Amino acid sequence: MYEKNFTEFGKDIAKLNKAVKLYLTKDAPRIVGVEAVNHFKRSFNDGGFTNTNLIGWKRSKRTDSGSIWYGFQYGAKSPVPNNHPRRWKTKSAYKARKPNAITNFSPAAISRKTLTGSSTALRDSIRYRIEPGKTIVSSNMPYARIHNEGGTASVFGKGRAEIPKRQFIGHSTKLNARIKQRILKDISKLIKKQ
Repeated sequence: MYEKNFTEFGKDIAKLNKAVKLYLTKDAPRIVGVEAVNHFKRSFNDGGFTNTNLIGWKRSKRTDSGSIWYGFQYGAKSPVPNNHPRRWKTKSAYKARKPNAITNFSPAAISRKTLTGSSTALRDSIRYRIEPGKTIVSSNMPYARIHNEGGTASVFGKGRAEIPKRQFIGHSTKLNARIKQRILKDISKLIKKQ
């Protein structure tokens, strides 16, 4: 003979319901934030944004040997090579006007990945915050939005330039699937504990 008291079963369900609610309000938002920040930071290593697949960013002009921005790094002091586009019209070899002159040319700038300056400030500025019922991921850098969405911006306070969209934060189907999988895995662990 088998007998089951349903009041015990009801108590177990209520206990499980309380544990799941606690998980969804305390742990899940933090997990979503950490997963999202890691996913968006990975964009800088991948050189593009991953929604369902990787969408590569347009190369920056400082890596294009035909651009006058080739090797540009503000305040750099390396000598400009003679075959640099800024020197195409000159006939003489490069000669610094004064010792240790600022040339704004850096060989290191040529090999750096897109959206990474001499520091990783934009990448490192990606943070999350938790508000009731949601997790918000953003960057506090003033130039983050123009790079993420594209548009026209002022360059060095002088002229205007068209900045191509190089999205690094936004909706991602792959990220959502990974978060869903993680949360369901955690909830199934809670069920097994009960």
